[in-house]
Amino acid sequence: MASQRQGGGEFTKQAERMPRCQRCGATGVGRLATGSPVFCCAGCALAVRVPRDAEGNFPANAALGVALGIGLLAFNQVLLSSLVWTTAGGADRWRTASWILGLVAGIVLFATHWRVGAGRAAELLVGAAVALGWTVAIRTSSVGLGLAITGTYILWSLRGLLRAVKRSGDPI
Repeated sequence: MASQRQGGGEFTKQAERMPRCQRCGATGVGRLATGSPVFCCAGCALAVRVPRDAEGNFPANAALGVALGIGLLAFNQVLLSSLVWTTAGGADRWRTASWILGLVAGIVLFATHWRVGAGRAAELLVGAAVALGWTVAIRTSSVGLGLAITGTYILWSLRGLLRAVKRSGDPI
């Protein structure tokens, strides 16, 4: 009991040895290889890889391209979904196009998470849940469910950025 009060106990020692996200400090994250950077999510990995110059501008690089590409896919999914709800003819065509964009955004997010080694077990579980959700959305012809899945997956992928902003109050 006295050792737990002084040193924090075994649980504290284990927590100190766990890898932490390089950007936000979250614990319980995966590591690709010894010495490689550790990230909790794709958002933290992309934020570290997209530097700002002295004037606050973002230089063009591959990580910025991935982030903008995912945003463009999600925006166009919303746009095409609105066409399903507002047009009388051709709704099936817009629905299919919306689903394709959402699926591609999900695949790119999953690949980004996998590539940066962010929480392997969590990635597999969330990826399986997203795949199951997309199966239900397509089988029930639900555009709204497809939008909800994509939006939720994007927010989950940015959890480290949101955590860091909440702690510091600073913008990303």
